[in-house]
Amino acid sequence: MAEIGLRQFGHPGVFANTAVPDEPQLYMSVDEVRQLFSMQVQPGQVRFAQSLINTTCNRPSLWIEEYDERLEIPSDRQQVILQATPVIKIVAAAGRYSYGRRDRRALNQINYDYLAAVAVFGSPPRFTDINVENIEFYPPTGECWLPTGFFLINYTQIQIKYQAGFNQIPDRVKAAMAEIINTICAKGVSDRYMFQVGKVHRRFRESGFVTPQAYDLLEPYILRSLF
Repeated sequence: MAEIGLRQFGHPGVFANTAVPDEPQLYMSVDEVRQLFSMQVQPGQVRFAQSLINTTCNRPSLWIEEYDERLEIPSDRQQVILQATPVIKIVAAAGRYSYGRRDRRALNQINYDYLAAVAVFGSPPRFTDINVENIEFYPPTGECWLPTGFFLINYTQIQIKYQAGFNQIPDRVKAAMAEIINTICAKGVSDRYMFQVGKVHRRFRESGFVTPQAYDLLEPYILRSLF
């Protein structure tokens, strides 16, 4: 499999990223905005709209990026759900065992308790590498099925590095960008509630430039937690 080129906006997995994308990294060019939505815009407006989209989605970018997560594995399960989708590739993974409740201690098929042996030597649970070839995943939902851990005992925690994002920006993201740019053009640079000159007056009910319609368009790509 050929290596996937990443469009890095700084250190992978950093969500509070403030780097400004250059022209090849924009979700839409000025010409594309004009062709698709018949709007005359400036590159700065496109960059501003893209920054608002990334902030709303809680992602460094919707292009392919590298993410790191540490997840707790539910009891009696070998399945986790990754936050960023679609998942492109699992880069690396490591699992470890935690002590947990005594009534939930895991025994393998020969009734061997790995954690009891570890406790004798006084060693804390460590992360052990997992062969990523043994991890199955479903790209659209981020579901991952993990292999059985050391001595056939299930892992209780996993640390995983993966690539997720789009090679081509979805149409609904472009529509959200057009909606945001239109709002920026209408509001200017302020969040004014009312402006009146003679008989002309304007009111802005929503706060900010991401309207409810734009938010609904971005809903499938929003990450719900920081990891």
